[in-house]
Amino acid sequence: MELHFLKITWGDIIILKSDDEVAIIDTGYDGHFDEISNYLDKLGVKRIEFVLLTHFHRDHYGSISKIVKRYNVEKVYFKDYSGLDKTTAWGTIADDNYRNDEMKKCLEIKKAIIENSTLMHVENIKTIKFGDTELELYSNDNSIKKIYEDNNYKDSYHKILFSENQNSLAVFMKVNGINIFLGGDIFDREAIHPRANYVNYQIASSIKEEIDIYKVPHHGTVNCNSDKTLNIYKPKIAVITNEDEYLKNNSTIYDDLKSVNKDVKILLTEKHNIVIKISNDGNIVYEEN
Repeated sequence: MELHFLKITWGDIIILKSDDEVAIIDTGYDGHFDEISNYLDKLGVKRIEFVLLTHFHRDHYGSISKIVKRYNVEKVYFKDYSGLDKTTAWGTIADDNYRNDEMKKCLEIKKAIIENSTLMHVENIKTIKFGDTELELYSNDNSIKKIYEDNNYKDSYHKILFSENQNSLAVFMKVNGINIFLGGDIFDREAIHPRANYVNYQIASSIKEEIDIYKVPHHGTVNCNSDKTLNIYKPKIAVITNEDEYLKNNSTIYDDLKSVNKDVKILLTEKHNIVIKISNDGNIVYEEN
């Protein structure tokens, strides 16, 4: 198994390669299509088993329409946009114009997928098979809608409170004894509804295993993982899709990771593509190119 984290900041592009099979998790921005296409062409990719979009933010769904039009994509796993996000993809306050534009974009993307591939609604899917590996999906329901419609919690009922990151799913998989966690844009902070309360910790408490390869959620920003989460995961290799200067000045992620494993290897996608290879006997090697 190979995991390719393409060069990007503030976005995710992850390619999985197992023998001749290829899958993609998130597709960066629309402007990243040429880079993705060139990379896939260098790998000799003609067919893609599936594309999985963790959530409906443009730094994750951006190139999906062009990918399904250019390549033979068997399936696209997709969660509908909630239309209930309080903040935009770049963190400013969202308004109805933004939400309407995103809903229009969602419909356009679904149309492109249906015309060129097979649309798989991810809400009722717990696992995805890829080669000899099974991807376990966490937070795969439309959490924002369920919170919005839950009249048991008056402080959140019919109120627009969350970023679309609340709808991000995460992926856990085992490859030849190696534990991999791809965190999408989930977060780990206190919230007024239990569905949104320390999401990463809820997942970690379910997995209950240390993580060998950890794609740090939400680009390593504050509240991407709590101490109690990292005390479960204790990552050995951490990949962050962000830039060093921002992380040093605005996040505690470096210290947080090192506090649970002083030997953790931290890799950034700021300047390089990162390729992590897992051998049949569970040996891990990585390169930056």
